[in-house]
Amino acid sequence: MIGVGVLLFATVAWLAVLTAIAFAAQRERIPRALARHPLVLALSLGVYASSWTYYGGVGFAQRHGLVFLAVYLGPTLACIATPLLWSRVLRVTREQRLSSLADLVAFRFQSPAAGAITAAFSLVASVPYVAQQFRATEQSVRVLSGPGHEEAVGAVFCVLLALFTAFFGARPPAERGREDGLAAAVAFESAAKLAVLAAVGLVAVLGAFGGAGGLADWLGDRAGEVEALARPVRDDAGWTSMLVISFAAAFLLPRQWHMAFASGAGDRALAKAAWAFPLFLLALNLPVLPVLWAGTRIAPAEPADSYVLLVPQLLDQRWLALAAFIGGISAASAMVMVTAVALANDSATHLLLPLARRTLRRNVYARVLWMRRGLLTAILVGGWLFHRAQPNRGLLVESGIVSFVAFAQFLPGLFAVLFWERATRAGFIAGLLAGIATWTIGCLAPLLPETTGMEPSWLDLLRSGADQARAAGAARGSPPDTWSLPTFVSLAVNGATLALVSLLRPPANEEREAARLCRRREIGPSVERATVPASVSALEERLARLLGREAAGIEVTRARIELDIPRDETRPTELHALQERLHRNLSPLVGPVLARTAAEADAPAAGGAPAAGGVSGALTEQLRWLERRLARGETRLVGAARELDLLRRWLRSVLAQLPLGVCAVGSDGAISLVNRRLEALVGAEERDLVGAPLDRLPAPFAELFARAVRAASAGESGAGAEEVEVRVAGRPRALRVHRAALDPLDRRAASGGVVLLVEDRTEQRALEVQLAHRDRLAQLGRLAAGVAHEVGNPLTGIACLAQNLRAEAENDELRARAGLILGEAARIEAILRSLLDHARTGAVPSPGEGRRARVGRVSLAEVVAEAERLIRLDRAAPRVHVEQACPESLVVIGDRRELVQVFVNLLANARDASEPGATVAVRGRIEAGEIVVEVEDHGSGIPEELLGEVLEPFVTTKRDPSGTGLGLPLSRSIVQDHGGSLSLRSAVGQGTTVVVRLPLAGAARRGPEAEA
Repeated sequence: MIGVGVLLFATVAWLAVLTAIAFAAQRERIPRALARHPLVLALSLGVYASSWTYYGGVGFAQRHGLVFLAVYLGPTLACIATPLLWSRVLRVTREQRLSSLADLVAFRFQSPAAGAITAAFSLVASVPYVAQQFRATEQSVRVLSGPGHEEAVGAVFCVLLALFTAFFGARPPAERGREDGLAAAVAFESAAKLAVLAAVGLVAVLGAFGGAGGLADWLGDRAGEVEALARPVRDDAGWTSMLVISFAAAFLLPRQWHMAFASGAGDRALAKAAWAFPLFLLALNLPVLPVLWAGTRIAPAEPADSYVLLVPQLLDQRWLALAAFIGGISAASAMVMVTAVALANDSATHLLLPLARRTLRRNVYARVLWMRRGLLTAILVGGWLFHRAQPNRGLLVESGIVSFVAFAQFLPGLFAVLFWERATRAGFIAGLLAGIATWTIGCLAPLLPETTGMEPSWLDLLRSGADQARAAGAARGSPPDTWSLPTFVSLAVNGATLALVSLLRPPANEEREAARLCRRREIGPSVERATVPASVSALEERLARLLGREAAGIEVTRARIELDIPRDETRPTELHALQERLHRNLSPLVGPVLARTAAEADAPAAGGAPAAGGVSGALTEQLRWLERRLARGETRLVGAARELDLLRRWLRSVLAQLPLGVCAVGSDGAISLVNRRLEALVGAEERDLVGAPLDRLPAPFAELFARAVRAASAGESGAGAEEVEVRVAGRPRALRVHRAALDPLDRRAASGGVVLLVEDRTEQRALEVQLAHRDRLAQLGRLAAGVAHEVGNPLTGIACLAQNLRAEAENDELRARAGLILGEAARIEAILRSLLDHARTGAVPSPGEGRRARVGRVSLAEVVAEAERLIRLDRAAPRVHVEQACPESLVVIGDRRELVQVFVNLLANARDASEPGATVAVRGRIEAGEIVVEVEDHGSGIPEELLGEVLEPFVTTKRDPSGTGLGLPLSRSIVQDHGGSLSLRSAVGQGTTVVVRLPLAGAARRGPEAEA
């Protein structure tokens, strides 16, 4: 025997170990990768194996033979159906933030009553199962220490579990997310009970039989007993029904649902758990028969439910008996803790909070937390009291079977939630109540404590009928089956009532929408429910009616941060997204129905879909919402929907790459779609544009687009274009806006909206101006050639006469004057030649004159000198002094005419920016293997905000109309064509320096011209 003090100490120590593990995981002292490993989920699902499996499985195998394997095979079948059931449930619960089966039912049928009935029945159905855990714990104390102390240990066990569960199970509602602490503790206890049960099985084989050979010999002598184990399966004495109820229990039991769907597990973790969890159950069931046979050999008179403890104790393995006791405590504590947590959340959400809504307006988080802690304690104490009042007769597993049949009543409703859109709330409630009534009569009533003189006659009849069934089964040699008839009758009544009542009346609109969300058919709102508040403040005010202003502000701010929505947002699409996020965030706190009631607006607001533009506006808003959900990947699509989404993405990519700006305006006057080019033109991101009215666009686009939309809506030729010149961000732009009216999407809609195409013609206009400028230069070149010819002939005659005069004159004064005439004639000839060469810069080369023929070695000193002479020809311009400091060694390979044009432009700009009589400095040097020429003036300078823009076409700082804004862009283009660069340094009031960098002759590479 083991002293009760030792057992009590072991109980406290084990719960302390679980506390330490839970605390370490919650505080992330256990690596997060380990705490959230998929195998941890598989082991936490091992909470399915309660004291029924740990202790009662041996007794169940003795009474019902191999039917005990159905308790393992049912969850295996459920795991095989993971893609059909578990994955669908996980998707819906994750998207809608639903933490329990009652939440899912309330969401699907949009019915607080459905959620309340589900929560209440789950609570009632779990009490016998919780009581079973206390019964198993007290029986294990009686087996190891003898009678007399088990009740005290059971009470202490109940108190310790209440403290642990209240601390780690009832988490503050503000701390939402994965329950790493509780999951880690449950996973550890699952591993512990598996290891202990395996050790007990090994000791049973070695100690009772001397090894596998001895066990085989013993079984050979008892072939009839071995054959009897399979008889219940052959006769289907409870085999099929046990498969059904264990299949349902694998994910419908509150503890299973909580660990699988409410603990924050992901798809990958669930997929791995789908094969790891059945393997865990298989390993846990392997020692059942060896322990049964060992107990039958060494203690045949003792109840089989105690063999897990008796076998190691009778084999003088006290340490293993103590470990087996700890394993039993582990199995019972895990089941009770997780069940109490799940039931407390359900009861608070669906039973108490709807009745105590006014109490939530002050300190809602603390009140909900303490409400759940109180419920946790009440559930544990209630289970313990039910155990104390219940007569301890029959097998340990009988209470668990009653709970299994109870939770199987949710199977028809769950299938309707996931697969049948026609199901209604009335049908679900009627079917569930019919199943509950059948279960109560057939399963629960025989478990109720006997109260002499206060029981109805039908209850005595049920008990006597159960006793007669047991006697009849014993007489024919087959074990009694008390669960098959209640299982099939209750499920048949449940399902038939659900289907019949649902077919009598069609579902409501909100039920249809929720059904489509559960079946993946729709990811946006229906037209009838597309109503949103007018602003964030209005939504917060609505929420404050339930939670109070402080909590409402916290929740709205949290949702805004998650979605990156500003406080002053008024776009219906963004407000709708905020409303949906609030609903999801509040669901774990107050339940999905109450959360939706709190988050939704009272009526369609001014910015809402129906009020804004009737059916047309609603359809437009729905399209924007649909696009938003798809773009953010908030819903994963399968099948044809996935293929259509791929097509949508491809079309969006084509649209995004168009060189034209695209803007689609809905019939409600708000922007529905833009592409990247329009974002660049307007200077705003897509997320700030979509859903916004046109008047929120920056100038000048608000008026420009509004005018185009009005013209298209008025039916002006159906389509058209308008070309305007505007200033965008301080820069002139030439835009052409094409417009076209869209056909309505629905016959109920009056308009389909307008599409605008914005073509930026600024660069094209610049090219047109440059071509015109070159054409004028070409005409000037032809005119200059004619002038030079006409002036050259008389000038040649004058030069000849002057030469003759100088040769024939005998007077020195006449010869000197003739020399002056010759000099001035030469000067005139040089001016004409420079003017002719400069005018030919933009001319089209004559046949046979390739551009390569104009490229050669060019002295920059000569280029600057010639440019200086040319700017002096403008008599109307202010006179400045050009200070040249360009050495003769600065030689480049290039086109002399183009280089002269560059410095003419630079010197002319410097002259125009300077005061009369000022100095313009031109300095040249060789630096790092290239030529650097700086043209510096001390004029007015260029403002900093225009410094990066003056190199673009049509940007000028000149106030007079002579400035076209083409000189610097053209000069930069020529310099870049020569393999160099042009940059600016300027300060307002101090002047400007233009820096030209060109390759030194011998290092220049100028495209195809340099290849010769």
